Amino acid sequence: MNVTLCSVPVEPPGTIPKRKRSEGQMGIDPRIAITSLNYWATKNGFQACKFYDIDMLYPTDEEVEKYFKENQADVVGLSAIVSTSYMQVKRLAKIIKSVNKNTLIVCGGYLTAAANTILKKTEVDVCVVGNGEIAWAGILKITKEHLKTERRKLDIDKLLEIKGIAVLDENKNLKFNGYGQTLPSSHMSFPDFEYLKSGLQGKDKSLQNYFRPFWMNEVFAMDSRSYEKNRKPMMMCIFTAKGCVARCTFCQRGAKGYITYDLSKMETYLKHVIDNYNVGFIYVDDEDFGSNKKYSYQVAELFHKYNLLWWCCGVRCTSIVEADVIHYKKNGCCGLKFGIESGSQTMLDIMEKKFKVDDIKKAIFACYNNGLYSPPVGFMLGMPGECLQTVRESGKLLGEIGAEIGVSPGLIFKVIDIVHAVPFVGTPLYEYGKQLGLIGQSADEEEKYIELTSYAEYYKRYYINFSGAPISEIVFWDMLLWLEATRTFEKLTKNQSLNKEWEKKFKIAAKVHAYNPHVKSKQKKINVFGSAKKKENIAFSNYFITNFLKRHIVFNRIVAKLPRFLVDPIVRYLLYFEFLIQKNFFKDKHHLHTISGTSKKMNSKIRIRYEEIDPAKTTQKDRSLRTIVEKKMKELNRSEQEKTLSTLTAGP
Repeated sequence: MNVTLCSVPVEPPGTIPKRKRSEGQMGIDPRIAITSLNYWATKNGFQACKFYDIDMLYPTDEEVEKYFKENQADVVGLSAIVSTSYMQVKRLAKIIKSVNKNTLIVCGGYLTAAANTILKKTEVDVCVVGNGEIAWAGILKITKEHLKTERRKLDIDKLLEIKGIAVLDENKNLKFNGYGQTLPSSHMSFPDFEYLKSGLQGKDKSLQNYFRPFWMNEVFAMDSRSYEKNRKPMMMCIFTAKGCVARCTFCQRGAKGYITYDLSKMETYLKHVIDNYNVGFIYVDDEDFGSNKKYSYQVAELFHKYNLLWWCCGVRCTSIVEADVIHYKKNGCCGLKFGIESGSQTMLDIMEKKFKVDDIKKAIFACYNNGLYSPPVGFMLGMPGECLQTVRESGKLLGEIGAEIGVSPGLIFKVIDIVHAVPFVGTPLYEYGKQLGLIGQSADEEEKYIELTSYAEYYKRYYINFSGAPISEIVFWDMLLWLEATRTFEKLTKNQSLNKEWEKKFKIAAKVHAYNPHVKSKQKKINVFGSAKKKENIAFSNYFITNFLKRHIVFNRIVAKLPRFLVDPIVRYLLYFEFLIQKNFFKDKHHLHTISGTSKKMNSKIRIRYEEIDPAKTTQKDRSLRTIVEKKMKELNRSEQEKTLSTLTAGP
């Protein structure tokens, strides 16, 4: 049986020639899903799957067609790790079917929470939802027994005996039997680089895209230990665990639970990458590092054993106390980044973060008090219930953090981003958007939305108005956050001297953060004391008014002393004026911003009211968007098909 696994690009067709993501600062994460699927297939008696690394190679339609003509596959697995890959899945499935209509096409990854749309609007035959290894082996077994039949006539009942399968029945109704099973820890595998090389079609140099010089990362660039003579120079990503103990309502995760890797396998893997790829720096890309404290300590000690410096971006602030920070730093840690999202307790509860604002401060201050870099990674605006007050609370938190560590919000701004909540399939936020009437219920309507968000650059500028707030208010939120941060910082610091050491480090971090390898491709090493191309990370515009406000107003200490009633309306309506100009006169998708939804367009029975999230009147669990959505769904008279769709789109 001929089986092929394919990585799927993030961007839609037509944008590939312009894309150079593989040249980015962080490199590409090793393809855990691909290698794990292949490992489990061989473990169950099947031959090794062929691999076609479409995401790395960016082949044309003609090249993809040629590949599948030469490699007549019985089964093709499309690994769509992120939901923005929909248009690529549709494109690839069409090409594959045009070559061989009997090829069984299986799609897996976070995108498959939209299985109803994928199965009805593309040439994909089966979707795997959640963890895919066990389901993948089951599909291969059934396919092997039906090689001489048309794939669409596979025994659906047999398929549905496998957990994680979504398929259409003969009446084109969706059948889904729950999220896929997770492999036990003993069978969790690390990336096989020789196998990954096989997918590059002879372009072996592309394998270097998994590695980067340490100086291209801000965390390592500012740490003096990075420049020790005996240290190997390359950085790579590694996963030490799979899953997360949290269930944030905006987060697209296809499975429950938290599973650690076998430490002896990890040690073997580390030896291999150190010896073969000159690795001396590790970027830990876990979703939830530190929740299993004993295990995380062992991981840190293992890194230290091999003289590796490391940092981690996926840490819950409730998983870290000062003793942990001391232990991690002693064992080579250079930084910890926490997913905080908001400084408003109301918003944190809506997101189901399950921690307090004070927990955020304690974790970040524990890091800085012990010399460990820990920027407040980013703030998420626009969740249901967001308003001027909650945005001000986020700004206040940022100002308090800046005052405590002795670094101005203007400097912190250069190393963090503000994002707006995007409803991805497989999340309560997405289901809420559908029931609110802002995302279509039918496959056609859903496809229209998913296609829109498939533009990796564009979806960041497409906002659904979950709160029903005036558009003039929404475009103001970004700047309001920074205004409040500066006001709080000025109030708390006054004539207080700032931390020169951390200021210097933040300036280095800002240079590295802004470094653009596309522009300076020939530059061997970034000059952290020189200039670098600036990134713009205020959400709504790169035009004159926004730039002026950003550079001269929101971080101005004199402006910070002026009353809100004077400053805020001026800034607000200047931004709204610029937004209207962009909306009506600029059609370039790279710059066009769209805000969909008003209170009039929303389903009044579904819309969240303030009293439902008022901390004074409800419990923390009651204020979770998940709880609110589930409660409202019970009040609706829904068909079994609608219930099945909700199970998918709302996540596990």
